[in-house]
Amino acid sequence: MSDPYLVEQILTTLESVESQDNYADKVIEMTLKNHPEWNGSERGEYVTSCYGMLSLKRKLLAATGGDSNGWALWAAFLVLNNKVLPDWPELDDISEAQLLDNLQSASQAELLSYPDFINDIAQQDLGEQWPIVAKAMNSRPATYLRCNTLKGTATELQNKLETERTQTQYLEGDALKVDSGANIFKTKAFHDGWFEMQDIGSQQIAPLLDVKSGMRVADACCGAGGKSLHLAALMNNKGYVLALDIHEHKLTTLKKRAKRAGVHMIETRLIKNNKTIKRLKDKFDRVLLDVPCSGTGVFKRNPDAKWHLDEDGLNALGQLQREILQRYTQMCKPGGKVVYATCSILNQENRAQVDTFLANNPEFSLTEERQLLPGINTEGDGFYAAVLTRAVTK
Repeated sequence: MSDPYLVEQILTTLESVESQDNYADKVIEMTLKNHPEWNGSERGEYVTSCYGMLSLKRKLLAATGGDSNGWALWAAFLVLNNKVLPDWPELDDISEAQLLDNLQSASQAELLSYPDFINDIAQQDLGEQWPIVAKAMNSRPATYLRCNTLKGTATELQNKLETERTQTQYLEGDALKVDSGANIFKTKAFHDGWFEMQDIGSQQIAPLLDVKSGMRVADACCGAGGKSLHLAALMNNKGYVLALDIHEHKLTTLKKRAKRAGVHMIETRLIKNNKTIKRLKDKFDRVLLDVPCSGTGVFKRNPDAKWHLDEDGLNALGQLQREILQRYTQMCKPGGKVVYATCSILNQENRAQVDTFLANNPEFSLTEERQLLPGINTEGDGFYAAVLTRAVTK
């Protein structure tokens, strides 16, 4: 157990995230940079505690009986992790027995530590699976790498990382899980373009497009381009990938990543208005629509996000998803395929959207579907994907 100063830094970080609406990862990164004197154990405790307390915030509040005092919440976090409270003055008035007793009358949403509306929707969608998924998403995520097969094999990457004191285990496909080691972004393997950091679930999306070398593919909500790069590797760097997004800075990041990866068949294009998409009608063999969503499947990576999401925001995202699905699919050629994907576990963003689209677009059919649920069928994040095949014009 570290000294009270480290705990104060944890509580200061949480206060900054809560009161100033800062992103947790940015505050944590800055705090670590400001404390180079912390050893590995202290840095690990700081990061784990910050993310853990953010994720379990509602359960911790239930344990303290609604007391939002930082020391009380930290004490509850220790008790819930089966650790003994240290004999510190800051904890004199806190009873371990009382913390546990308060949880006896807590609601399911409080015990699982989610807003009521998310708990209610997910319970309806997932039934008895929901508590399992909820607990899995309250855990800390592992680090997964996707080997860039334009450079070599996953086994070769594994050997390269081992020489740089980074231990990994091979999972499936081109995926490695990082067990321990140095900062992977400082390794020679990273700078030489041998891998990208990408969740094991996210790595299952691009292969659903069933791309071949020489095809024309559109990644229409590409973000920083992780899946665009995966598509380029699956196509052996032969063909054409058009990466589109509404954010210029994300496209700039993709260009840098593509250069490092040795990918030269990706063109980036800013979506300025509806005309950008209309001009691309019937131009692509494959279209990936990794649409903006609630991010409910990636709460373990962004635990503060679940406290910012509300019902109005969720409804607005639903409307945006419907618009993208209806308009962007026109880029797909007859006989081509569209993959609609989210990092959500909620039906209203997933199969319900697909069903609405299919009811209005009979030339498309659902030919494959995948739902990844943390704790159920994946150790990674939650994702949904539907493969929509467009009929050949008669």
